[in-house]
Amino acid sequence: MTMRFDGPEDRALPHLGQALNETAMAEIFGRTVRMHGVQLERCSVERIKYRPHRNCTLSYLLRLRDTAADRVFEQRVSARLCSGGDSARRAQRAGESLLLPSLAGPALRLLPMLDMLTWWWPNDPKLAAPRVLADARVVREQVLPELVAALSAGGGRLTDYRIDVVQYVPEHRLCARVDLLWHHGGERVTQTVYAKSSREPDGATAHGYLHALQSCAAWQRGELRTPRALLYQPAFDLHWQEGLPGRALLDLDPAQVAALAAPLGAQLAALHRTPVATARAVTAQSLRDRLHDVRSALAAVLPASHDVLGRATRHLGAGIAMAACRPPATLHGDLHARNVLAHGGELALIDLDGLRRGPAVMELGAWIADGMYRALLEGADHARDGAAWQALLDGYARGGGLAPLPHELAWATAWHLLCQRAWRCVVNLKPGRFAIAPRLIELACEVAGARSLEAA
Repeated sequence: MTMRFDGPEDRALPHLGQALNETAMAEIFGRTVRMHGVQLERCSVERIKYRPHRNCTLSYLLRLRDTAADRVFEQRVSARLCSGGDSARRAQRAGESLLLPSLAGPALRLLPMLDMLTWWWPNDPKLAAPRVLADARVVREQVLPELVAALSAGGGRLTDYRIDVVQYVPEHRLCARVDLLWHHGGERVTQTVYAKSSREPDGATAHGYLHALQSCAAWQRGELRTPRALLYQPAFDLHWQEGLPGRALLDLDPAQVAALAAPLGAQLAALHRTPVATARAVTAQSLRDRLHDVRSALAAVLPASHDVLGRATRHLGAGIAMAACRPPATLHGDLHARNVLAHGGELALIDLDGLRRGPAVMELGAWIADGMYRALLEGADHARDGAAWQALLDGYARGGGLAPLPHELAWATAWHLLCQRAWRCVVNLKPGRFAIAPRLIELACEVAGARSLEAA
């Protein structure tokens, strides 16, 4: 079924609607792959990063059939939708680099009628890891033997493996699940691990975060659960971590999530009090810069929200000094229900590449704002999960965290409603999200002005 995307009209990007239309792009990509003896069966949009009046980066997943071999396979295509004919200039620069043929045939394709330049996996303008993982010889002979040696204290021998790309953000990051099979003596061993590559933070930094966490007292006592760092391979720009069992909280029913709220609060308290040297920090200046950038992006595509956006940013701007002066804690940096795994009664925090130092209340506000956003997306009242939020705060306090003051928590929640949830609805353009961005802006203004969640 074709997914519909509802987004803004952008005069600088007149072909934005076509780029987001899976049926239209299937026709265009279909003509391209037919020249290589391949038939397109399905086209889906995986990821969007929209920069109003400038450009849009997209990732497509194609389902293709090799008509000669009657073989079905998938092909990822990343694309930059440009303005002012910039795609031709980018194509000229990209043509000077070494490109590899894709499974479908093309490596780089300019689509001048859309002012779009496309890179076909494993080609990426800024990440080397896709080429590494797509090279079976390098993976089997160089990458995985070193990993198996690290996992088996040097005694294991790789037998087989399977690689599945879990997340790919063109030019920014890659995460792949790797199922390993090796033999150690007479024993057959299977294990699931994850390979990650990112530009910010770089692999060494992200790997160091996990090492620091698993060395801390809370991790050793079992109060904090995060993936174990396994190996960093700078030559391949890959850092490896163990795969943890469980399902994301986002995939559980509300009753299960509510029952786990207090344990999650306790685990957040353990993370926050664990000192980790991070590359990034939440400061008054970083908050001011962020607020300015978000307001500019939202104002560019939501003119009807101009007045309420102004009021929301004034409320939030007035509270920056209050938030920034609080003692810094170690923050997850991207806390939401997709980045918490539940396995039975055990929880684990994953995707910790965004680790940073900052006020603990920012993390608590991020969790509540995400809950409000999910409720609005599902057509429910924004305070639907209020009891679960209180349980999380109670667990946080019992776990040694300092309970935030009501006005601080309201400010942090409003901050994330505007600067994360509303902003992402605009820049990511997922189905149904753009339509609720105005309501998120209004809610941010209401919560910030009320100075408590109960009064909002």
